[in-house]
Amino acid sequence: MQPLEVVARMRAVHWIAISAAILLTAYASGPFIQLSILFIAPVAMATATHGRRLGVGVAVLLPLVRLSFFLGWGLTASWTVEWIDAAVDVAILIGFSLLVDQVLRQQRRIRALQGLLPICGFCKRIRDEGGEWRQLESFITERSTARFSHTFCRDCGRENYGELVD
Repeated sequence: MQPLEVVARMRAVHWIAISAAILLTAYASGPFIQLSILFIAPVAMATATHGRRLGVGVAVLLPLVRLSFFLGWGLTASWTVEWIDAAVDVAILIGFSLLVDQVLRQQRRIRALQGLLPICGFCKRIRDEGGEWRQLESFITERSTARFSHTFCRDCGRENYGELVD
């Protein structure tokens, strides 16, 4: 199973709990240790479990919550610098959320047939997992998003339709 597929199977409670743990650790560690890089985990999980909108929402929310910690720390730090830092974190996390969403969409579109396919050398039917011989088209259609359009090659056209093909 791919790492993003594992993330996609998680529930909201998982990424909420991880977000809370990261925020509590960030608050406890103080203003000089930045753990913002860890926000990518709940952003990826939220995006995978609930889609792009929620992932982007979490990407915006987490840095803003961390920014509010500066009120509790009572520092005389420059708020301009802190806002710029939060804006950079938001931009990076939104980009990461969009990237995770795009990768997951691509994985859903691509369902590759893997392994050896037992195919009859005469009729070209394929034996499925249950031992049944299936038409090549139906076998592939059931396991992918491919669709078939039937036609014939030049040689088969000449053989079956003679002079009409040329």
